[in-house]
Amino acid sequence: MLEWKTDYETGVPAVDTQHKVLFDNINRLETLLTKHEVERPEAEYLLGFLEQYAAQHFRGEEMCMARFRCPSHGRNKEEHAQFLDTLALARNEYTATTEPRAVLQRLHETLVWWINQHILQVDTQLKDCPGVKTAAV
Repeated sequence: MLEWKTDYETGVPAVDTQHKVLFDNINRLETLLTKHEVERPEAEYLLGFLEQYAAQHFRGEEMCMARFRCPSHGRNKEEHAQFLDTLALARNEYTATTEPRAVLQRLHETLVWWINQHILQVDTQLKDCPGVKTAAV
């Protein structure tokens, strides 16, 4: 399970709150995978939620990085696009399979890896940008 730590903080409370929601839903996917059979309605809900929420969160986060002239803004946009592509691919594979567990397991592993490397290496650069500590974002 993903567990929130201060290492993940960006210095922007709204972004951190949104990250926590992503953590919660990735953990929800992990819980779904512990069940004997994958519950398709729950899996479909989570896939849809992650697709929509990530897209919404990414738009806001990218605007925030642009506002504070964060040096990782370009890398952030590129990695967000890759993340959305990963979700779309997983959705397509999930829809086409009669064995969703393997697809969802790969997706979960990818999401956990991505969240850890992306937030820790890219998003946390926000906290060092001028004005973040004093801004009411």
